[in-house]
Amino acid sequence: MIGFIERLGMYATPVVYPLSIVPAKWKWVFTINPIAAPMEIFRYAFLGKGTIEIEAFVVSWGITISILLAGLLIFHRVERNFIDLV
Repeated sequence: MIGFIERLGMYATPVVYPLSIVPAKWKWVFTINPIAAPMEIFRYAFLGKGTIEIEAFVVSWGITISILLAGLLIFHRVERNFIDLV
């Protein structure tokens, strides 16, 4: 299952294709991917092509911080029994 999700994430991240070719109605799906905005910034920095959208960058940071906080909360909750479960 993890392999499938990993491959799906690679196709959802605009590594090979620019975010500008994604249809407008599906752009929000790609914007919620936390890696999409940094990939566009790297593409613009190295190739001179791409789009830098501030709202996509803010959404990227928001989702990344949310996942980090959720991970910290879950780890704090299970850290006492963590070694027993592994």
